Amino acid sequence: MAQIELTQTHLLIKLTPGEKFFGMHGDFTIPAALIRGAEVADKDVWKTFGMRIGTGIPGLLVYGHYWRRAGWTFALWRSNHPSLTLTLATANGPKGTRQPYKRIVITHPDAKTLADTINDAIVAC
Repeated sequence: MAQIELTQTHLLIKLTPGEKFFGMHGDFTIPAALIRGAEVADKDVWKTFGMRIGTGIPGLLVYGHYWRRAGWTFALWRSNHPSLTLTLATANGPKGTRQPYKRIVITHPDAKTLADTINDAIVAC
């Protein structure tokens, strides 16, 4: 399961080797200024992802990049665990780097506490 760490300036998401392979993505480093909010994902959130580039067994697990009109979502979602939804601002970073995702949905055993911690950090800024 991915490890999520919140620092003063960034949110770090460290994926396992299997998550990297099936999600077709490496670890994330998201500037704190781009995080708009966090919440516990609804159990049917996978139905809102859109067109997939990645791995999926509908209703059981979905890993990868998803496109819909509202923007890109990156998901590491499993039906048997709670998940965290991060709402983000997209941005062009230095030296051509980008943060294209509007949303990241990631399975985490303590999604509620993590969402509260992230939201508290946003309000404290």
